[in-house]
Amino acid sequence: MSAAACAGPPVIVLAAGHGKRMGGPKLFTEHEGRTFLERILQRCRETSARVTLVSDPRFRPRLEALLSTLPAPFPRIVEADGTLDMLDSVQAALRAGPYEPGVWLWPVDAPFISAAGWRRAVEKVARVPNAVWKLRAAGRTGHPTWFPSDLVPAILSRRWPDGLRGFLREVPRERVRFLALQGEFIADIDTQDDLKEMV
Repeated sequence: MSAAACAGPPVIVLAAGHGKRMGGPKLFTEHEGRTFLERILQRCRETSARVTLVSDPRFRPRLEALLSTLPAPFPRIVEADGTLDMLDSVQAALRAGPYEPGVWLWPVDAPFISAAGWRRAVEKVARVPNAVWKLRAAGRTGHPTWFPSDLVPAILSRRWPDGLRGFLREVPRERVRFLALQGEFIADIDTQDDLKEMV
């Protein structure tokens, strides 16, 4: 069995955005003494995930300083212009592949899933990896989202005005599944007010 097959799931952490509404890049935003990026990387380590981190090259010195304080393994870094649409970051990371049997896309502004919730999601998807998996909690969908590898060429093939939402509208409904995670917080945190209101 290959090393990749023995490892955890592939994860792309989307962290190139400049966080204008947050007041700065969200990967460096802190909550209770830890950055959003630290929280996500901790979850990923717990499942031995293979992480590709998309970051704007302008963040590189600060990012390297942060990563130097964290335990291994370290993520592979792909650079993308964070002033562009998130789809640009997604496509840059997917081109760096490979991702088998698929990949979790995890925006850095959704860092609060629990260890138990993340492990449940990983285990569920591992049993049915050929579907798109969306997480649901508190009556709404959130992140991360799983995309099977056979859909990667289609994501790379073109652009949609509303990014991946446009792509997902074209995915046959029978290929999309939902996993309810009761009690989890999987919503995006876009502003400091969002962060203050988080329970």
